[in-house]
Amino acid sequence: MCKIIKVTAQDDFKLLIEFEQGHKVLFNMQRLIKTLPFLALNDLECFRKVEIEDKALYWPEAGGRKQTILPVRLTVDNILFAIRD
Repeated sequence: MCKIIKVTAQDDFKLLIEFEQGHKVLFNMQRLIKTLPFLALNDLECFRKVEIEDKALYWPEAGGRKQTILPVRLTVDNILFAIRD
């Protein structure tokens, strides 16, 4: 599994994810943030607070929101599976 080394949140609810060995993915989360586990990320300020945790992305600020299912987290496998569609 690839290790995430950097993530940059875009204003259009996309993430620029950089992996070790120089690979990059522009991950569009516009549809995903409309689903129950990710509803809190519909707030752009919250969405921009994405952080890296080992081989996953997470949003620490989203955990305090009532409409989320904890944890608000995406693994590398989740990302690769979603872009496969």
